[in-house]
Amino acid sequence: MTEDIHHIIVNHHFELYRELANSYNSIDNIEYCFSPNNSFPNFIFNEEASFNIEEITTLSSKEELPPFWITPSKDVTKLINKNGFKLIRAWPLLVMNNTELIPPRIVENFILKKVENNAELEEWKQIVEAEYNYHFTIEHLSTWLNHPKIDLFIGQVNDTTVSATLNFNHNNIVGSHLTATKLDQRKKGIGMQTVYSALKHAFDNGNELSIASTTDLGKNAWKKIGYNILDDNLYINWFLKA
Repeated sequence: MTEDIHHIIVNHHFELYRELANSYNSIDNIEYCFSPNNSFPNFIFNEEASFNIEEITTLSSKEELPPFWITPSKDVTKLINKNGFKLIRAWPLLVMNNTELIPPRIVENFILKKVENNAELEEWKQIVEAEYNYHFTIEHLSTWLNHPKIDLFIGQVNDTTVSATLNFNHNNIVGSHLTATKLDQRKKGIGMQTVYSALKHAFDNGNELSIASTTDLGKNAWKKIGYNILDDNLYINWFLKA
């Protein structure tokens, strides 16, 4: 994959954070967003190692910046890990075009529903919170429900809600995010059926490319529905101390 594709994938993630946060700002070649009383998104994010790390560390110590820093740069990660941050995760980056989508094995009686009201939003919220150990307020999620670039979906089997996911549609590219399956419904193929169905909706509505990020453990499941796994990662760092 080219450097341009790498940048497109990374910036598509960053654009999601800019759009969904309650507040967004930038300082000294870094960007950051806050969503008070909500777990996501609350991040520092950037691509280049050109900033005043002492200033950033001071602001982080005062809790004037979010505690998590996301970057695709190994150089940034090395620098900030010498200055109070700790690398906690690396997410492989994924990409596919709209001709590469592969149907997963069929989950009997599965349907995908677009979230359209507060009752469905509450179901989406509960499943995602349980999967990621997140907390959301309905007020915060309501802004997503009405956002022109966001599609929230729930998956149902026999009329029971079992999964959730989010599509972020930007520049004819769909990002797949926050996919979650109820604990007692895992290892049945429901997660990938949910992602596949949401991506098919996105491609049918004009998107030409899809991007995502996942874990090392989960990447092979995404590969089975057509994603290409890049050699690049997003590195997630947590501020511990000055």
